[in-house]
Amino acid sequence: MCLGARMRQLVPAVIALATIALAAPSVAAAPAAKSWCAPEVTELSDHVCYADGGAQSDGRRTLVIYLHGALATRPGFAWMQQRTMAMNASRSNFTVLIPTGPSDGVGFVWPSSQKDLKEKEPAILAKLQQARIDLEKRVGHGFDETFVVGFSSGAYYASSLALRGVLPVDGTLVLAGGTSWVAPSDAAAKRSPIFVGVSAADPLSMNHARALAGTLAGAHWVYRAEERRVGHGVDTAFMDRGIAWLRAQTRPGS
Repeated sequence: MCLGARMRQLVPAVIALATIALAAPSVAAAPAAKSWCAPEVTELSDHVCYADGGAQSDGRRTLVIYLHGALATRPGFAWMQQRTMAMNASRSNFTVLIPTGPSDGVGFVWPSSQKDLKEKEPAILAKLQQARIDLEKRVGHGFDETFVVGFSSGAYYASSLALRGVLPVDGTLVLAGGTSWVAPSDAAAKRSPIFVGVSAADPLSMNHARALAGTLAGAHWVYRAEERRVGHGVDTAFMDRGIAWLRAQTRPGS
């Protein structure tokens, strides 16, 4: 058989093999499991992340402990809030520590009932203290001031912590929420300033935040309340103004 005839016999077979190869489903690599911490933040320990936005122009360093809104247990669900706080840390030059609240069997939320506070708060406070120690070791320095920022579920818990004087910090910023039915701490206890961001376009939280402001006014607390027509979220303007106001309260002579 001449070479030309042999080639004519081989071409159909080659075409058939090529067609099979193209038609066969490709074997895609299994997607990598998502970590709890978003790529924009760094894992400090299990379910604890942080982002370092550096120091202020005067060299002062601010630590913000962010108490998140309700989260699903699925990795990746928390990324939006983590990314938002990393962006705010960079904008306002602070380091943000992002712990995760306890599980309620469905997701991660901060305690609100007396029963949950009694059962879960000791472990929460111990973990926060350890996370602060771990963070200072990781970044290699301490902080001149520490604020709590609470959003949604975290806002209710942050305001509860502040009113009860449970967590020693220099100020608290609450967004889209707020507890007003907790009795304020004794007048002799440290009362750190509180900034209340009222999300006036959020029917779920706006009246609770307003009630918190009323409670603070009645208790002669150092506080500031502002309203914006924004919905249920971590508003950048509230973050900018709230952090700036809290910082002003910590400066000598303020």
